[in-house]
Amino acid sequence: MRLALAALLALGSAGGAPNTLKDATTDQDSRFRAAFETVDKWVRNGAFPGATLAVGKDGSLVALKAFGKIGYLPDAPAVTADEIYDMASVSKVVGTTTAAAMLYEQKKLDLDAPVIRYVPEFGGPEGHDKITIRHLLTHSSGIPTPGLMYQKASVKASILKQIYSVSLASPPGNKFVYRDPNFILLGDVVERVSGKREDEFLRTHVFGPLGMSSTEYNPPASLFNRIAPTEVMGRRVVRGHVHDENCYVMGGVCGHAGLFSTAHDLAVFAQMLLNGGAYGHKRILKTSTVELFMKRQDLPPGSSRALGWDTPAPGSFPGDLAAPHAIIHTGFTGTSVYIDPDAQVFIILLTNRVHPTRDNEKIAQARPEIHTAILQVVGQGQPVPPNVK
Repeated sequence: MRLALAALLALGSAGGAPNTLKDATTDQDSRFRAAFETVDKWVRNGAFPGATLAVGKDGSLVALKAFGKIGYLPDAPAVTADEIYDMASVSKVVGTTTAAAMLYEQKKLDLDAPVIRYVPEFGGPEGHDKITIRHLLTHSSGIPTPGLMYQKASVKASILKQIYSVSLASPPGNKFVYRDPNFILLGDVVERVSGKREDEFLRTHVFGPLGMSSTEYNPPASLFNRIAPTEVMGRRVVRGHVHDENCYVMGGVCGHAGLFSTAHDLAVFAQMLLNGGAYGHKRILKTSTVELFMKRQDLPPGSSRALGWDTPAPGSFPGDLAAPHAIIHTGFTGTSVYIDPDAQVFIILLTNRVHPTRDNEKIAQARPEIHTAILQVVGQGQPVPPNVK
C-alpha cells in the first residue's frame, strides 16, 4: 500500500530530531500555483507522462506534489507522492559521489592519487597511470566510452575490462567530457577501498541512517507497483529493473546508474547536504567535506564541474535564475536534483520521460521552465555568469 503524505513527512521529522525537514506543504497549492501549472502543462505537452516534485526552503519541505499518470494508456494509474523512479545518472551523485566523499573523509581515498593505486588492472594503456580520482569525479580523465559496452559483455567484469584497456581520447585534466566510464570505474574503486559492494556500503552508511527506506539498487518485486515504468523495449516494459543497459549487465549495482528513489527520500538527502552533512541525530559527512565536494574544481580551467556534481552555467537545466553556487545533476530517465546552499533551497524533479521511448527529448525545454517557476517563488540567485568560481 502506498504511503500517505503525512506518513511520508513523518519519516523525516519523527521524534523532533534537529535539522529534519518540517512539513510546510499546507499552502503549497496556492503558493506554487504557477509552478504546478507549468508542470501540468508539460505533462499535457507530452514531455513526460507524470512527475513528482519536492521543494525545500530553509529547512522546511514546502512542496511535495504528484502530477499526471505513470504512462499514457487511458487506464494508467495516477502518479503518487511516493512514486519510485529510476534515478539513472543521479545515482552518480547521491550514490557514488557520497561514498567517495565518505572514504575521502576516512583517509582511505586520496583524491589526487592515481586510480591504479586502487585498481592496478587499469594501468596498462598509455596515460592511464596519470589519471587520478579527481579526474574521474570531474569527468576530465580523457577516458572515452568504448562503444556500446553492454553488447560486448555479459557480466560486470567484462564491462570493467573494456574500460581498463581503452585508449585515452585526451590527456588527463585537459578536457571535460561527460562520460559514464568515469563513474563505472569510480564505483569499482569504492568497492575495492570499502571492501563492500556499493549498494551494501550506501545502505549501511547513508540510506539506512537517513531513513531513506525507498532508496536502493535492485528494488524487490514487492515494490514494483510503486515504480514508474521506463522504456518499452520490444514487447517488454522496463519497470523495477535498471534502464541503463551497461548497469543492467553489471547486475544493477554500478557507479554510474542503478539507484531507485523517491522525491521525499531525495529531499532528506538534499537537506542533509544543506545542513552541512547532518540530518537529525545522524552525521553522514563533515561540513568541510560537503563544502569541498560542492566547490567548482576548475579542472580543466573553465569547467563548471564540482566533485561529482555539476554547477549552473549559462544554458544549464535549472534556467537563468539558478544560483551560481548551487550543485546540480540530471538523470537520463528524466530525473534531476538542484541544491542551493546559499538560499537553503532544493528542488527535486522526478519524471519517467523515457516512457515509452527515449527519443522524447522535450524534457530539455521543460526543466528550465519548471525550475524558473519554482525559483520565482522560493528565491533565486543572480543570473549565472560564465566561468563562475
